[in-house]
Amino acid sequence: MTSRTSLPLTLFLLLALGLPVPGMSQERPPNRFEIRNEPVAKSRAQILSGFYPGLGQLVTGHRDKGTAMVVAHTGLLVVWLTSHADYNTHEEQLALYEDRYLDLQEGGSFQEAEETWQLMRERKDDLDRSHLLRMTFGLLAAGLYSYNLVDVLWLDGVESASSALSLEPRRLGGGAGVALVARFD
Repeated sequence: MTSRTSLPLTLFLLLALGLPVPGMSQERPPNRFEIRNEPVAKSRAQILSGFYPGLGQLVTGHRDKGTAMVVAHTGLLVVWLTSHADYNTHEEQLALYEDRYLDLQEGGSFQEAEETWQLMRERKDDLDRSHLLRMTFGLLAAGLYSYNLVDVLWLDGVESASSALSLEPRRLGGGAGVALVARFD
């Protein structure tokens, strides 16, 4: 390790462990660990929920509902995107088998044409299952998003609440440290 890379690493370790750093003032500002109460406006929570379901509920302190919505919507989107990609793959495979079947009709054996027809039917069944899966999860994701909007706009799911953010001294690995702490009323 060169001296250029070891100096920033040494300073980082000294600061992380809360040890004095040579040449740096050890005086602390008087309000270093000040607690700030910032009310979260209902309109801000509604905008966040419009951006992604559950975010508005999270910032107003409805952690259970907000977390459930974020996790559920993320899961639904992942399954929807995966099934959409699967649908596209099955659709391409079906098109290839259709081309092969049409080529075999012009000149090929009956046995090969029959095998290709069976493969086409299997691909069509796979395509139908993928389509059903992507439609189901797409509708579920849209339904959850719609419920989220109804909740934040009309059901008071994001009542204005205040949150307290604070920096608090904590012990980190035997040394002094600072943690950002959020409390919701």
